[in-house]
Amino acid sequence: MNLDELVKSKSDYLKKEDVGEDGVNLTIRGFKKVQVEGDNGEEEKIAMFFAEENFKPLLLNITNKNRLKIATGEDTVEGVKGKTINVYNDPYVEIGGKITGGVRIRAAVGATKTVPLETDVPF
Repeated sequence: MNLDELVKSKSDYLKKEDVGEDGVNLTIRGFKKVQVEGDNGEEEKIAMFFAEENFKPLLLNITNKNRLKIATGEDTVEGVKGKTINVYNDPYVEIGGKITGGVRIRAAVGATKTVPLETDVPF
């Protein structure tokens, strides 16, 4: 057993350890502005929520926003809702010049389809 599985992160948001290098296919339910603790206090971020209930939301950064557009072929919030993407741990993500790994988005693996969703997520 991997030690990361033994002691789970207490984060409310998806981490690289939650998805592995092969990733998981997840269906986008919607987006919501959230307040998170940053290096300089509270920051407003955008969280992407999934239809699969056992997965935490993913905080979007610019890189993953751009990858989302490529993976789905869409450039609007309405266009990506219901689309399935693959969320995975890219071990080559760099932060501050150090290779740390991190969550990335790519096109879904295998056959997928757009699912119409009822959602309570604001956008």
